[in-house]
Amino acid sequence: MKNVFVQMQNLYSDRKGITGLETAIILIAFIVVAAVFAFTVMTTGLFSTEKAKTTAQAGIAEASSTFAPKGAVIAAANGAKNAVESITFQITTASGSTGTSIAKSKIALIYSDDNQRDSTSANITARGTDDGILKAVVINKIVGDGASPDLLQQGDVAEIIVTLNTTTAAKATKLDKNQIFRLELIPQQGGSLIISRKTPPELMKVMNLE
Repeated sequence: MKNVFVQMQNLYSDRKGITGLETAIILIAFIVVAAVFAFTVMTTGLFSTEKAKTTAQAGIAEASSTFAPKGAVIAAANGAKNAVESITFQITTASGSTGTSIAKSKIALIYSDDNQRDSTSANITARGTDDGILKAVVINKIVGDGASPDLLQQGDVAEIIVTLNTTTAAKATKLDKNQIFRLELIPQQGGSLIISRKTPPELMKVMNLE
């Protein structure tokens, strides 16, 4: 009889151990689920914060610029198709801008790529390789009041054609295929506009760089 009592007591003790183990497993499961949930919430929050930061920075950059790009950037190769000869793009006034001069004498232009950096006034017509890669600049208002061709106001659009030297000589290195280039348009007042693109693997007469 005593042995039976001892066996029953041992069985009860073993059962308590099993119950305690089950409780521990359930507790650990709750902790794991809570940790996963917390990680998901934190990740989502960080992603949302980063997205908001990027959007805000883009908005600030646009607001601080005097000009804003309008449409695609078009590049054209020379006859031999071994160098980019011209880059054409359109600009309008940035949000909040009341009006800006687009007279060539009041705009500076900076060109750069992996091989060179060239800066000059936009008021150039036949610059040689001794000066750099920038050869000529043409600015035409294509939408807006024709009576004031040098003033870009809200709703106006101007087209800018930048001609490049296509020979590698002196201070100029031709812009070739698969190259990233950057053009910075700096007005007399307000922030600058940066156009950065990459030339395609094969140069063609007309190339839409988007």
